[in-house]
Amino acid sequence: MPDVDKNQLGRWQAVLEAQTGINLNQHEHILRKGLNPWLQGMSDDEAELTLARSESQPWQGLGGLVDHLAVKETRFYRNPAAYRILAQYVQRRLQDSQQARLLLDMWSAGCSTGEEAYTMAMTASELIQSAEQRAYFGVIGSDISSAAVKSARQGSYHVRRLQSLPDTLRQRYLVSDDNLNYRIESQLASRVCFVQSNLLDARATPKSAMDVIFCQNVLVYFRGWRQKQVLNNLVQRLKPGGILLIGASEGRGWQHPDLIRMPGDDVQVFERRRDGNQ
Repeated sequence: MPDVDKNQLGRWQAVLEAQTGINLNQHEHILRKGLNPWLQGMSDDEAELTLARSESQPWQGLGGLVDHLAVKETRFYRNPAAYRILAQYVQRRLQDSQQARLLLDMWSAGCSTGEEAYTMAMTASELIQSAEQRAYFGVIGSDISSAAVKSARQGSYHVRRLQSLPDTLRQRYLVSDDNLNYRIESQLASRVCFVQSNLLDARATPKSAMDVIFCQNVLVYFRGWRQKQVLNNLVQRLKPGGILLIGASEGRGWQHPDLIRMPGDDVQVFERRRDGNQ
């Protein structure tokens, strides 16, 4: 395996950022950790040729490196504050649509291996079932990593990923394959789909407008100006009255004329205005 020196590491970082927007200048250990297995089996000359090729033109093969860089530290119900806000929003929508069928479209942008998307589905399902109203919901999860999307579609998780999930949700929506592994119950799984896409590519985002968009623990790996670019794109996919949730430390200083900042602990919440009034 080639020994990646400081200069090569910087060049790989530049390639990665140019093609995906991911900036790991402050996370050198993550890039090294991803490069090592990805370059396994290459000679120094082959690694240099691969790097030069990536610098000269967009290269689809770079996705293999992205898969090795994918953040694996995720779990169900990771940020309870976000799901409390989602529950409040769904309850309000149910109350507002008592005489009509409610349709809820939700998006987990940067879904990793799917835990967030499935938890969003569980939250909505619980409230809709208890309300006994005519309602339909669907969740789209998207991620730049093809390996993460493949894992999300399988819907199988080690028990340690479930440690933060309330027992009632675990018992209702997950089926134990053995003492250590669980899979998503089929009816809930049918409400969730996953696609591979890059948040920087507005054309790759869901074509329909969303009622709820979660984009948490993703923007931290983008430069400030790119964070604003991604967030502005997300607003264009948000229905009037819909909500956008992002991490508490992400998108610092970002504002949008179509959004109203809502109160929230440990998460930033924005609601899209229903009209053009400021």
